[in-house]
Amino acid sequence: MIHMLRSFLLFTLLSPTFLFAQKALTLSDAVLKAGSDYAPERIRGLQWIEGSPTYSYVKGDVLMRGTLGRSIDTPITDLAALNKMISDTTLMKSIPAITWLASDQFRFMHNGKLYTYRPGSKAAMSLALPAEAEDLDIEQTTGAVAFTIDNDLFVARSGADAPVRITKDGGDGIVNGKSVHRQEYGITKGIFWSPKGDRIAFYRMDERMVSPYYLEDIGTTPSTFDKIRYPMAGDSSHHVTVGVFDLNTGKTTFLRTGGPVDQYLTNISWDGTGEYVHVVHLDRKTENLRLVRYDPKTGAPLATLLEEHDAKYLEPEHPARSLKTRAGQFIWQSERDGWDHLYLYDAKKGLVRQLTKGDWAVKEVLGMDAKESSLIVEGTGTILPGRPTGALETHLYHVQIPSGKTTRLTSEAGTHHGKLSSDGSTLIDTWSSLEVPSRVVLRDARSGNVMKELLNAKDPLSGTTVGTIELLTIPGAKGDQLNARMIKPSYFDASKKYPVLIYLYNGPHLQLVNNSYMGGAALWMMEAAERGYLVWTVDGHGSDHRGRDFEQAVHRHLGELEVEDQMRGVEFLKSLPYVDGDRIAVHGWSFGGHMTTALLTRHPGVFKVGVAGGPVMDWRMYEVMYTERYMDMPEENPEGYANTALSARAGELQDDLLIIIGGKDDVVLPEHAYTFLKACVDQGTPVEFFAYPDHGHNVRGKDRLHLMTKVMDHIDSRIHPEH
Repeated sequence: MIHMLRSFLLFTLLSPTFLFAQKALTLSDAVLKAGSDYAPERIRGLQWIEGSPTYSYVKGDVLMRGTLGRSIDTPITDLAALNKMISDTTLMKSIPAITWLASDQFRFMHNGKLYTYRPGSKAAMSLALPAEAEDLDIEQTTGAVAFTIDNDLFVARSGADAPVRITKDGGDGIVNGKSVHRQEYGITKGIFWSPKGDRIAFYRMDERMVSPYYLEDIGTTPSTFDKIRYPMAGDSSHHVTVGVFDLNTGKTTFLRTGGPVDQYLTNISWDGTGEYVHVVHLDRKTENLRLVRYDPKTGAPLATLLEEHDAKYLEPEHPARSLKTRAGQFIWQSERDGWDHLYLYDAKKGLVRQLTKGDWAVKEVLGMDAKESSLIVEGTGTILPGRPTGALETHLYHVQIPSGKTTRLTSEAGTHHGKLSSDGSTLIDTWSSLEVPSRVVLRDARSGNVMKELLNAKDPLSGTTVGTIELLTIPGAKGDQLNARMIKPSYFDASKKYPVLIYLYNGPHLQLVNNSYMGGAALWMMEAAERGYLVWTVDGHGSDHRGRDFEQAVHRHLGELEVEDQMRGVEFLKSLPYVDGDRIAVHGWSFGGHMTTALLTRHPGVFKVGVAGGPVMDWRMYEVMYTERYMDMPEENPEGYANTALSARAGELQDDLLIIIGGKDDVVLPEHAYTFLKACVDQGTPVEFFAYPDHGHNVRGKDRLHLMTKVMDHIDSRIHPEH
């Protein structure tokens, strides 16, 4: 039996008069206005003011202050005042993004300058940065800025004559101060300030041993080629080291991380005192990790604080979070018990206790109270046996560090995201669900009680003709349940039959179906439903927030079990009396592009048409860090690589397939599509192809409308040839 979770009627036929008042949703609006006219109202710039139980937000051209107790908010400053005090002839057109440093001081960037300002003063301190500066990382206490130019690292400080150049060896094959390991394992940047702002830890990546790959740039005549370094599965990978620059001495010391040279160094953090650097060592097999403490002055390793092993793979994505009030203690996040949970460690004693437990996953630590006696975290709901509904929701939790006692703070079904005040007493909770477009409330961080409502947004689609969204579960290929979403047109009639458009991803670290506004669906899917489709999505095995076993079920066979899950979805669809089983389309991008192609080649004759965007066609040609984690090395898993290489299945393709790529895709290289196209030519198999020159892994900006028009026109022409 299918377990129905929610059904949200976005359009209700009340009367002919009401119908006349409705606006039709166009594809153009669905693509270009999804984040503006058709997005729920939000409070711009809403954040806590540092060191104060008050918050700020932007209202028009005014920066406002709000409090817990007062109902009338007060202005802090306005755009005119900010423009008066900046030392720049280029004026700001709106209040910029700000960062509060204290209750009466904030910082913002404008036109390459970093300003520090006290509301009411006539001038602001500024720090000018070079126009070429990238990867800016601001030290919040001193206002110093670390940044990169090309592949070298610099630091600028107020009062200094010029920025200090930290590295001088950057160039082709040597990269300093940028993210490494292709942004896997939680890596998003390459610069890490110490707590006192007197040292900078940074990545240095040597990728000269990695084979170059060339992407064509048609912006020149004749065209030229951009060279990147792209380590493919089984090939030589880059070598990473970690340097520490001391701003007081001007000296750089590299941590003595040892070998092997192609290990992953990730989750860099400083301890609370700033006297030690923590680095997670993950072996290339991704089966063993060590959290190592280093002396930043000498680069010497001092201690291994913890170790983990998993026979399939490990995915460390969160640095150790040191406690300032308890020297040597830190919070560690791990899936070691099968779910993403928190553990309290002591540098000398080891594991103190597991803090969170149960069949639910911690997603993010939002912060601690002032005494560091408790944590506030975001996590899924509890996942009950046979009913994985908990993964559909995100809730806020209060976790006591001394005992591990965990209290859920949010009772309203939906997806909650929190911001914790600097004293840890109050939360800004921004949440939505299928029924609630957007609400913002202030909550007590211990009890979860709502203290004040800041926003209860109207439905931006209330005046537009759109259909219904349903969340449900279906049986999976391993006997468990999978979360799914169906969108029906506004004029749905159960006595008629409708074609289906399947949109999918089904890869690691992504969840498409959730209980948020529109159920996680993109607005273009609502427009597609109005064309007469049932728009369907399933999160199968391998997708996120269902626990380690659910995710690791795809190990060594990416794209096989996932296809079985999607076919269970097809079986379910065909069991419905209102589904036209002969007219099923499928579309996905990246991993979803792989899945689209895999479905059509593994199950020929089932689908009428597929559109595969940026598809991985052969895991042997995908990057080392991602592929080897899930597939192992090619020589260790030749059968798995062979079974999932889609070019070898080109001759089995019977149904209409359109492949779309970005001409400068540096994530899934164009070679994937080209090798599949060549195999189709060799086999005499018809296939359609389109490339977006100079676009990367996806098509963004105004050209996205061109992309989605092409996708929908291609599907329509096969599903509705009479049109």
